[in-house]
Amino acid sequence: MVKTGYQIRTSLAELRILRFFHIIILFVTADGLSAQDKIVSVPSSHLLDNVSLSGDKTDRIISSMKIKDPNFELMNSLKEKASKNKIARKIYEVVIIADSISNKNVSGKSEIEYSTNSGKVIRNIEIRRLAVFGSDIERPDLYNPYKSQKALNKTHISTIEYIIKNNLLFSSGDTVSPIQLSDNERLLRDLPFIDDARIIIEPVQGNQADITVITKDVYSIGGSFAPFGFTKGKITVFDNNILGLGNELGFEIPFDNSFSDSPGFGTHIQIDNPAKTFANLRLFYLDSPGEESYGMDIKRKFLTSTTKYSGGITLTRTNKNNALDTLRNPEPLRFLYQDFWLARSFLIDNENVTRLILSARFTNNNVFERPEIGPDLYHSFQSYKAYLTSISLSRQKYYKANLVYEYGRVEDIPYGGLMKVTFGREFNEFKIRNYFASELSFSKSFPEYGYLHLSSGLGAFINKNTTEQGTLAVKVKYFSNLIPIGRNMIRSFITLDYTRGFDRNLDEYIYFIKDNGFSGFRNDSVNGKQRMTVNLETVLFSPINIYGFRFAFFGFADISSLATTNQVLSNGTVLSGIGLGIRVRNDSLIFNTFQIRLGFFPNAPEYSRINNLTFSGRQPSKFENFDPEAPSMIPFR
Repeated sequence: MVKTGYQIRTSLAELRILRFFHIIILFVTADGLSAQDKIVSVPSSHLLDNVSLSGDKTDRIISSMKIKDPNFELMNSLKEKASKNKIARKIYEVVIIADSISNKNVSGKSEIEYSTNSGKVIRNIEIRRLAVFGSDIERPDLYNPYKSQKALNKTHISTIEYIIKNNLLFSSGDTVSPIQLSDNERLLRDLPFIDDARIIIEPVQGNQADITVITKDVYSIGGSFAPFGFTKGKITVFDNNILGLGNELGFEIPFDNSFSDSPGFGTHIQIDNPAKTFANLRLFYLDSPGEESYGMDIKRKFLTSTTKYSGGITLTRTNKNNALDTLRNPEPLRFLYQDFWLARSFLIDNENVTRLILSARFTNNNVFERPEIGPDLYHSFQSYKAYLTSISLSRQKYYKANLVYEYGRVEDIPYGGLMKVTFGREFNEFKIRNYFASELSFSKSFPEYGYLHLSSGLGAFINKNTTEQGTLAVKVKYFSNLIPIGRNMIRSFITLDYTRGFDRNLDEYIYFIKDNGFSGFRNDSVNGKQRMTVNLETVLFSPINIYGFRFAFFGFADISSLATTNQVLSNGTVLSGIGLGIRVRNDSLIFNTFQIRLGFFPNAPEYSRINNLTFSGRQPSKFENFDPEAPSMIPFR
């Protein structure tokens, strides 16, 4: 299948349907057939699907060559004609699928499309910025917004061209590096104010090439309302691209009627990539009911395979009026948290992006005032200094795919592996102890089956030959290839998550995961030190597109068990859930995905609070990559 910006079908029956609606649209728009409107019969052999390059049968990709496809011309003609009449436009939107589904299999290596121009000298660089609404990243010359979309475009300040250039890793006179261009396209897509991006290379005379960088903003103004019952919640408004400079400014109003100082107020500002450092600086202040906090955070990630240094600094001051709601008389908590880390990457193998990474971290939890606690309670309330070091071996590249966690835009899926060893020492106000952890993760796409990610970690403090606050964590994540069902696409997801804590503090427990699998279930009295969860979900991505809002329907079945450390899981508390729902998302807007979920819990424990129908905003899930970044302890959660 040729990547054209449309999902083009190969069956003769569907071609006849397209021709039929082409005639209807022409009739509605009162236009006659012109020479370029001629409908052409195209045999299915003209359509390429799963083209294998370089004889590598295990890595199937979709050809990115610009092939003149009569079906594509027919599609363009349909859209152009439909845009002239409201009725015709509605017919077009119902019948035609305007998704950029470039690959059903997760196996298209992101750097391959640039490999034929490797080593050429970059002559010119052009920046093209598309409108938020009414534009198409796959066909940047086409612009057909509704009247309402035109009005919204006028209220949006596009990202300044200089900001886009500031996020480029190459300049005129450099030689073309396929991995660098692939990394840069991914970097642009990851910017919070960019919806999607493309880097296109065009050979010119001799050994030179011109590069066009195409970006499409998201509508940067957004907000949210997160209620926690009828008397508690938070209202947030923000702009994540102020004046087109790529910086974010936000305000929030938390409220809780049980506190006399409700409502509160908070604000934050984030500066992206100042002085082309590829770092992010965030300053915040929050005065919420019963708590005040303020601080700063600056962080630089391993953005590309050639990034040598990453690091971060976090400073946070927190003042709580009531540290523990279980105390009869409230006691305050006041502390300053400091976190400094630095990592150095050594590129061992450029072709396979294999790196050796050394990193070090210092954290200082300086507690000024708190309730009386013991050495085995409330570790976060204790004063301590911790020194951690890690050694990592990472190998990471990316696939490109669609319709995994997003609703049509290109998604960059990491594959490779990571081996990491962390060790250090903690100087606690109650004791001095060492820490040791090892982690291993791996992911790969299997062209006939789908994508698999495995990760595991084991870590614990060691104090006088005994372990403390230990954690074993294992996770398996799988999703299938896309399966076409008529004009819909189906993908299945399976997640297995196992966590076991050993020699944990007395107050440390884990609970049923509520975010996705058991949304609508509440019972904080059920806890444990060990948990196994299996999530099954099948998602049907619909071709329905209403003013840019896309729809996905899903069904799920989940089961989880909570037990004590040494208890057999089947003898613990078992919870199961089953149901279905719908998700609605507009990639041009900064808002979370809106989700309606209907769930049933056949064996909910006693005293559980059940909400079968839930409405929520949901952040798209993120892929786990193989950048080790800061040395850290394996979390127990």
